[in-house]
Amino acid sequence: MRSSATPRWATERTTSRATFGPSVVEVAGILGFDALPWTVAGMEVALEHDAAGQLAYRDVVWTVPRQAAKTTSELFLIVWRMLAMPGQRCAFGMQNRLAAKHKLLDDFWPIVSRSKLGPMFSVTRATGSESLRCSNGSILSILSSEESAGHGGSLDLAILDEAWAMEATTEQAVRPSLITKVNGQLWITSTQGTARSVWWNAKVDAGRLAVESGTDKGLAFLEYSAPPDADPASPATWWATHPALGYTITEETFAADFKAMTLKEFRRSHLNQRADDLADAGWNVIPRNIWQQAANW
Repeated sequence: MRSSATPRWATERTTSRATFGPSVVEVAGILGFDALPWTVAGMEVALEHDAAGQLAYRDVVWTVPRQAAKTTSELFLIVWRMLAMPGQRCAFGMQNRLAAKHKLLDDFWPIVSRSKLGPMFSVTRATGSESLRCSNGSILSILSSEESAGHGGSLDLAILDEAWAMEATTEQAVRPSLITKVNGQLWITSTQGTARSVWWNAKVDAGRLAVESGTDKGLAFLEYSAPPDADPASPATWWATHPALGYTITEETFAADFKAMTLKEFRRSHLNQRADDLADAGWNVIPRNIWQQAANW
């Protein structure tokens, strides 16, 4: 059995435009992966371009449940972009610099080095200069999440992952580095955040609005999540929500997590539900049931 999940919000594919999406999927295969269906569809939209090769979307925002292969999909994109033409400048950031460093050195680099593309790449481990380098002059560096991230150079591709834990200052620092690049693209991705994820929540709201208004340029948005009224205990909800279920995740492990985790965290991480979209929004300090018990005491 494979996931039957469909996105709740998704920018529609403009079929009259070509796309670089299949090239990213081809790179995934060379790296040793079968890109999941949701990744294939998402890349096709995000990398649509005109006859001159100019990308239709300068911003891409994806929000999916945890362990949906989101960050691995970003690696496919990064490697494709680095190979696309010489001298590409790419940057990758997570909730903090240490997390980005570990992702580059402990996850990305082993995948690339073991693949057929390995001889074309090398890694720099020096503290403060960690990077993935391609023999054609393309470089992937890591970003800090501080306000100064991205200052000092131009970028062709910037990815902000785990954006729920970031602030608006990170985007404000990174975005100007893309301004001189005709095909510069900023990707912002994450699982849903908390009530404190003000900047990220605004990005999700803007993406939903863009889809509802039929936007076909500028911003591409994709969201896999369970509706607020979906039963979080039902396997039917799980299969209809998580796009990796049945591919890299089993129903048994999903069920085990449901039993082991708090309901609030399970809904956020596995069903990609935002706290303020749910019926208990606002009851973060004192849970609703505790308040009601006290009121009736």
